[in-house]
Amino acid sequence: MRLMHILLFTTALQLTCNAIAAPHKVVFIPKGASQAFWKEMARGAEDTAKSLKIEMVWRGPSQEDGVDAQTRIINFYIQQKYSGIILTPNSAIGLDKTIQGAIKQGIKVVIVDSPLAEQNSLPYVGTNNKKAGALAATQAAKDFPLVKKILLLRYSPQHGSTSEREKGFLENIRKQLPHAEIIDSHYAGITMQEAESNMHTILAKIPDIDLIFTPNESSTEGTVRTLKTKNLAGKIRHYGFDFNHGINEAIKDGSLNGVVIQDPYLMGKKAMHTLFNIIKNKQTPAHLETPALLITRKNMNNPEVRAKTEPFLKRYAR
Repeated sequence: MRLMHILLFTTALQLTCNAIAAPHKVVFIPKGASQAFWKEMARGAEDTAKSLKIEMVWRGPSQEDGVDAQTRIINFYIQQKYSGIILTPNSAIGLDKTIQGAIKQGIKVVIVDSPLAEQNSLPYVGTNNKKAGALAATQAAKDFPLVKKILLLRYSPQHGSTSEREKGFLENIRKQLPHAEIIDSHYAGITMQEAESNMHTILAKIPDIDLIFTPNESSTEGTVRTLKTKNLAGKIRHYGFDFNHGINEAIKDGSLNGVVIQDPYLMGKKAMHTLFNIIKNKQTPAHLETPALLITRKNMNNPEVRAKTEPFLKRYAR
């Protein structure tokens, strides 16, 4: 009998130790799998996950309009009984039912980069996108106060982050340049190639545009390419958002007048820390902001700017 008790105790102890040793499994679901921005965010999350002994999977749709794809990914990891989800939603409203389904199964959810229309107390980590858009407007108005016609090239009505940037730019540029005509009814499309093609069409219809604002990586790079192809780089002023090698070169050669960059690595780190805390039932802020920085040709070689851009450029070669 005593031997039986010892065996039972040993088995129970082993099961307890295994349960303690087993890492929490979480999935990071970006808007898309192609842009370097999401890869850098995933790197921040993965580095933090390793330090916290969390097992992280990174899986996203091929395109940033993949609401159905994100739904399928979330449902798959609900079935796999993962502990948590970090999500950069491709729609401010289209994923509500799926997210609530995950929460009902006891899965913890953190929203990153692009807020939901109804955040419903879910933790959010990201840039203050409205302020970041306003930052670009302030710089544009300061640099070119006499422009007459401004194009706000929108990205997608589904995306909360870019919509907030557009709103911030629009409100601020109207205040600072009340005399300028603002065109804000055109969309870039989801990919860089779509943005490039759509900008060709827009410029053919509206050739007297003086200044353009683009709210994300693909719309910015697509517009840069179009302006260069049409020999309009530097003639039409351009302020954009996000960062990659092509955007960096455009700042250097003066074809892009300014760009607002975020800190995706820090977003990923903060998102994973936040998810870990709520899994452990620790109190965590409902809203965590990460900084935005405006880069121009004048400040791009400043130490604080290079500290943000050089690691990115070295890691993601084109």
